[in-house]
Amino acid sequence: MTDNAKLESFEEEFHVLFEQLETLQSQIHKKLSDYADGKTLKGNELVGWLGEIYGKLLLNGKLVDDSEEHDLVTPTGWRVSVKTRKGFNVGWQRSSAIPKIEGEGCPSHLLFVHLSDDYSAERIWLYSWPELVAENRFTKHIVRGSHRSFIFSVDANKDKPRLVYCKPANP
Repeated sequence: MTDNAKLESFEEEFHVLFEQLETLQSQIHKKLSDYADGKTLKGNELVGWLGEIYGKLLLNGKLVDDSEEHDLVTPTGWRVSVKTRKGFNVGWQRSSAIPKIEGEGCPSHLLFVHLSDDYSAERIWLYSWPELVAENRFTKHIVRGSHRSFIFSVDANKDKPRLVYCKPANP
């Protein structure tokens, strides 16, 4: 079997499932957009979209434009950056890249949302950004020897006091 034949066989095997997935993702995107306060939910980032919307609902906030360093603003004026991870595999507790941690425009708070495999909110932590900086909780993200950004990691045991939501246990 040639490489082309393998590729075509693979696409044939998954074609219907991918069509169904695209239809579902479009439906989910449309429904989530109703909660997005006019913010464009760009790309195909379901985990990130959900984290921002869970954060908005939990903190009674309003999502902001992507030109900001934060994702939502609360009624009390907190500027909250939301980082979301799904599942329980190694690395779930590490954030995506954070461009800067100090200076003008930095968030006042960080909300870390952990989703279950079924996309429901498992746990959510809320941190004061200046406290994280003072505690050296951001680590440099080095790519090919150059500092590119920062990473934050949740410590589920150490961060229990910062836990603001935990999924209720099933009876």
